[in-house]
Amino acid sequence: MKFHFPPSGALVPNNEFDPLPYYYRPVIGHLYRHRLRMGLALVPGGGRRVLEVGVGSGILVPSLTAGFPEYVGTDLVLADGLASLVTPGCTATFQVANLLDPTALPAGAFDVVVCVSVLEHVADAEAAAGCLARALAPGGTLVAGYPMVNRFMATCFRMLGFGRIEEHHITTPVQITTALGKLLRPVGRVSMPLFAPQSLSLYECTSWTNR
Repeated sequence: MKFHFPPSGALVPNNEFDPLPYYYRPVIGHLYRHRLRMGLALVPGGGRRVLEVGVGSGILVPSLTAGFPEYVGTDLVLADGLASLVTPGCTATFQVANLLDPTALPAGAFDVVVCVSVLEHVADAEAAAGCLARALAPGGTLVAGYPMVNRFMATCFRMLGFGRIEEHHITTPVQITTALGKLLRPVGRVSMPLFAPQSLSLYECTSWTNR
């Protein structure tokens, strides 16, 4: 799926920790945007309904609404102006929803669920995995993206000016994939750096199916 990168000024952060400014920086912005391209590369075509968990500023809204006729975006806090990012022809709704609330979303309703840079913030990885799996329609696909969580990554974030990242990134890739693997079957993976094992990946995106 093609990444439609919104122009500078088109997006509004949904909270004080939103990394939106980093996507537009000259050098680090390339890495931030590449993470999104990694995830979109795993999104299968042909589906009708897509759910994005963790909309944030809406940076993926133009891409996902261009690829699906129906879109639902959720977050704990919704940014202003999300509706203006929707590609014409797509029916889109946005709602406040907690990932850990199994009743917040309809069961078995989405052909694709996209959850990028969210699961590392959730302490209960198994509960989060259960809610994501529950939302998938039969034969559906989940695409999840998450960073390395360790002291090295915390140091990298401090160098970027984001201190105390360890207070926000609390669940590791191993915990995330273990939880997802109990409910879904892995079907794809891409990492940064390319082909790096999980233990050496600065960021990875994985896809899963309930098929």
